[in-house]
Amino acid sequence: MTKKVHLYHINDLHSHFENWPKIRRYLNEKKKSHESSGEDVFLFDIGDFLDRVHPWTEATHGHANISLMNQVPYDAVTIGNNEGIGNSKHILNNLYKDAKFPVVLANLFDIEDKKIPDWVQPFIIKTTKDGIRIGIIGLTSPLYLSYVPNGWQPKESYEVLPQLLNHLRTQTDVIIILSHMGIIEDEHMAEMYEDVDVIIGAHTHHVLPAGRKIEGTLLTGGGKWGKYIGHTTITLHDKAISNLETELIECESLPLEPGDLEEVTSYWEKGIKILEAEEIADMPRTLRTDWEKQTDLVRLGLDAICSYSENEIGMLNSGLFLDDLEVGIVTKETMHHILPHPMRLIVCKMDGRTFKELIWGMEAMRLELRTREVTGMGFRGRIFGELVYKGIRVDNKKRIIYHKEMQVTDDQEISFVTVDHYRYISFFPLIENKADVSLLFPYFLRDVVSLYLEDHFPIS
Repeated sequence: MTKKVHLYHINDLHSHFENWPKIRRYLNEKKKSHESSGEDVFLFDIGDFLDRVHPWTEATHGHANISLMNQVPYDAVTIGNNEGIGNSKHILNNLYKDAKFPVVLANLFDIEDKKIPDWVQPFIIKTTKDGIRIGIIGLTSPLYLSYVPNGWQPKESYEVLPQLLNHLRTQTDVIIILSHMGIIEDEHMAEMYEDVDVIIGAHTHHVLPAGRKIEGTLLTGGGKWGKYIGHTTITLHDKAISNLETELIECESLPLEPGDLEEVTSYWEKGIKILEAEEIADMPRTLRTDWEKQTDLVRLGLDAICSYSENEIGMLNSGLFLDDLEVGIVTKETMHHILPHPMRLIVCKMDGRTFKELIWGMEAMRLELRTREVTGMGFRGRIFGELVYKGIRVDNKKRIIYHKEMQVTDDQEISFVTVDHYRYISFFPLIENKADVSLLFPYFLRDVVSLYLEDHFPIS
């Protein structure tokens, strides 16, 4: 007997709700259509559904996103790094309390009790009406630098998959991984584990219009921001897989219905309204932004991060600040607008020799970086902009770097604070390769600057 099982998914929506009404409508219609035809259908989300760049996500700590996901009868979802490290441990532990769907995640553990959190399952088994047993495993990207300081211990796929696959091998006919690991790791898992039939991928925003077959495993990927919906068809004969195929449905081609645009606009307006109601400080004067210059606004940001981290030396780039900080009342909406980045602070320690090498490398790139366009890794601006330091003075003519007006020596220990973006981008490899890096939780850059403003310019 030949049967077909249909899988639909989205991944990496990142709170880009522009196509959400279309996606919701399409998934619900397909669920109804296949079931009315006697076919089995399963719906999945592969993580990064939320992103705090959207004001409604920011204002509700992601609970607005869960309310939207509840509009679709998802059979399972996994989490991405935006859920996992874009939130504090407390927020993440409460994020899915009202979810109407199971969260599958096998490689994230609480550091305190060494157990997976109680709001997830490492896998689930779904059984079709014809008795086909489908094992579904969830995995997320193990970003140690960000997870561990936040109280989580992530694990690599090879640390959890063999045991899970041994368990599922005799209990299932099909094994699917919901993978927010990225395409490189997906390819590796396909090569390593012959029991895995389908890997529905995410994280690296890869687009695989017809999928990719590796050692009999089908890999899929649906880009980002709700541009595509993935549809995978599993054909089975007497419960054995005879064919695997996948396609991407472009959401731009789906019909726009009356009320869609108004609905999407309302999400933004709801978030703005909530954030505007939370007042932070009262600025005595306007601080201007200029992406190609050092400004008082960048220097205020440096004062804030150095004060919060108790470091004398700090580094920021002017392109982080997207707008002026106007005179008058500052709200959470103000700060979210100016600094929408999901960036946290890092404290870096290195010897003076390495630090000097880092600074001279930065100085050599200064002119290029001033107009360098940057994308990815949580950067929400357009260009990198001007590099600005606090706590050091650089004399390019004499090739001397001063700290407290004393020349930095090779053997002294230097500690400085900056944003975690500098650890992830390729511009400054010495930070990744030579620095002792500590990530500071739980605040984003905008939160640290907000705390500084609240303390120095209180509302009377």
